[in-house]
Amino acid sequence: VAPPALPAPPPPPTPVYERPAFLDALRDAYADRGKGVVVLTGNTNDRFWCREKEKFLTLEQTVYWAYQEAFTVLRVDASEGISSWLESDLTELAKLCSRHDNAVGKESPKRIGDLERNIALNRGTSLATVQLLAQLLDVVYKAREQQKEKGKVEAKRVCTIVQFSGSIFPSGDFDRLSELDRQRLVTFLNLASAPWFENSNHLIILVADTKSQINTRITSLPSVDCVEIGMPEAAEREKFIKSFNTVSGTAQPVDFEMPFDRFIAETAGLPLTALQELLKAASRTGKKISRKAVINQLASVVKSQLEGVAKLKYIEHSAGDVVGYKKTGEIWRHTFKRCENKATAVPVVIVSGPNGGGKTFQAEAYAKESGRLVLELTGLRSKWFGETDSVFEKLQLLLRSLGNILIIVDEAHTKFGSVHKSDTHETERRLAGNLIALQGDPSMFGKVIWLLATSRPDELDPDILSRSPVQIPIFDLEGDDRKEFVKALFARKNIIIPDDEFDQVIAKTASYSNRDFGFLVAEVLSRSISVLETLGIWQATTAIRAKRKAQSVIAAQTCSYPDLLPSFLRDKVGTKEFDLDLQAARLVLAG
Repeated sequence: VAPPALPAPPPPPTPVYERPAFLDALRDAYADRGKGVVVLTGNTNDRFWCREKEKFLTLEQTVYWAYQEAFTVLRVDASEGISSWLESDLTELAKLCSRHDNAVGKESPKRIGDLERNIALNRGTSLATVQLLAQLLDVVYKAREQQKEKGKVEAKRVCTIVQFSGSIFPSGDFDRLSELDRQRLVTFLNLASAPWFENSNHLIILVADTKSQINTRITSLPSVDCVEIGMPEAAEREKFIKSFNTVSGTAQPVDFEMPFDRFIAETAGLPLTALQELLKAASRTGKKISRKAVINQLASVVKSQLEGVAKLKYIEHSAGDVVGYKKTGEIWRHTFKRCENKATAVPVVIVSGPNGGGKTFQAEAYAKESGRLVLELTGLRSKWFGETDSVFEKLQLLLRSLGNILIIVDEAHTKFGSVHKSDTHETERRLAGNLIALQGDPSMFGKVIWLLATSRPDELDPDILSRSPVQIPIFDLEGDDRKEFVKALFARKNIIIPDDEFDQVIAKTASYSNRDFGFLVAEVLSRSISVLETLGIWQATTAIRAKRKAQSVIAAQTCSYPDLLPSFLRDKVGTKEFDLDLQAARLVLAG
């Protein structure tokens, strides 16, 4: 007799979000690794759950309530200078300064004087503020040491939050900084490197959007650690949404067009401030939140962080809108399917072929079918020295935060620098190296697919080519496939080509690209005459015919799927004749 079946194990408990991860990372850097200075970057302008107050607060407020029992928490920025959350904290510090001044004597240059008056005088004077902060921390350290000798330490350590720290300690070579920037930097370096500071157990938190905004002389100090604040995880977003719906004064509870757990997944990459905007709009209008609304909100976040560099696209067309290209469609579906498994995922896909073939259109359509977001990189090279590093940091954070995504780089051979060419600028070389490393990052496999669309795959960096086992060419359709494509394309616009005119239309458009056919459809619609009559009046440009043929030859060289090759190249690839064709094609494209 078979033993009775065991009951199914209970489902794993839903994780309960109780504390921001960055607080744990901050604690580890300070308490475990003994770092007196911690740089906080990333999602620093968001809201975070404060366990002590049981609500979502700003970064400063969250740090204050987590640290106020053990530290006197101060705030510093270039405009307001030094401030505190409680007036009593500054009063206690002023008493310590007064005792210090009495001990050193009236004539001592180490006197601080009236602390609150000096703070007020130094507002807007960042060098004097940094100098005063260094003096103040030293005074508190000495007071604590004296209290230790007496057996009772009453003065708290100081935790200083320096907002917009990149504006106070900007990046750049030392000899290129302004005199004021150098003085602020040297003052802080002396502070962070002083033996007394290491023994003081003070904590300085430098807040910036990216690590590269802060001078590397600071971030490379052994006493400094860096913590990146990521976008909120699913449990945090869930807690925020539920707390939003229970807050008194909300117009009405928010509802969604999709299941709640799906909505949580779709909002990956949204900071809570942006999620709040989405929820408020839905609460005011009473409309359910759609996937399009989520993607549009994500697009706004990407624009605010990476405007001019990247944009998130809401794809309106689908795989059903791709006319023809049945074999290519099967390859697209197989590629996206295999990327659902990290072990078989493809990190980079190269899509080549002549201009106007619809490379990006097809990639977007099948990405949408697979459920992936689509991010287009439009420009990675900045005219400001050093900004490319900051942009790259923001891009990394974005990719780690979003769900599964397809990154499209159009005309990729012009967008990426090379790590091999001797004439590549050092900043470009570093950027290219970082991007290549990111494409090869195993933690991103399956989550991120880089799609490089180009008419010149031969000009891509060899390291990029070697990371792409899938290289899909998009050639102009031929024979019956082309005829079916033309019929379907016009039929979708309710344009019928009579049977007795069809062969003439095919003959007159023998060199047309897919883009050219789109132009032809628009011409026919605008003139309200037949396709053949329109071709008697208008024709697509012939200026790039030779270059498109040359681009087809180049694409054949990198094609991973021989069945996709056009008939005039299918039997040539790998022969000496094809090598000659390649040489000729490069000469045509160079001209």
